[in-house]
Amino acid sequence: MLLVLLSCSVGGDTAATCDRDPPLTYESFGEGFVSKHCTACHSSLLESGERNEATVGVDLDTYAGVLVFAERIQARVVEPDTPEMPPGGGPTEEEQQMLREWLVCSVYPDKEAAE
Repeated sequence: MLLVLLSCSVGGDTAATCDRDPPLTYESFGEGFVSKHCTACHSSLLESGERNEATVGVDLDTYAGVLVFAERIQARVVEPDTPEMPPGGGPTEEEQQMLREWLVCSVYPDKEAAE
């Protein structure tokens, strides 16, 4: 699965590579990204009526939550030509590329190691 993801591209033109030194981590990239773009609706601290219709239980305010929903994040934020999330406008193309890189190079390997 990882090899397939490495060959994909964001916006059709940039493949994710894992040669960044130091690599993107939850602390250096992911936590800030999900805080900026996701946790206003996808936080375990929010009650049902505070989530802007986000599904209760789809929480991205911890790295463990990101691991659980990594494929869903990629499918809704990175893959579509017009990202579905966040609904009010989302990450720049550069942020999408960095998100793809972080998912492919850090999140998916961590998720596989935990299984």
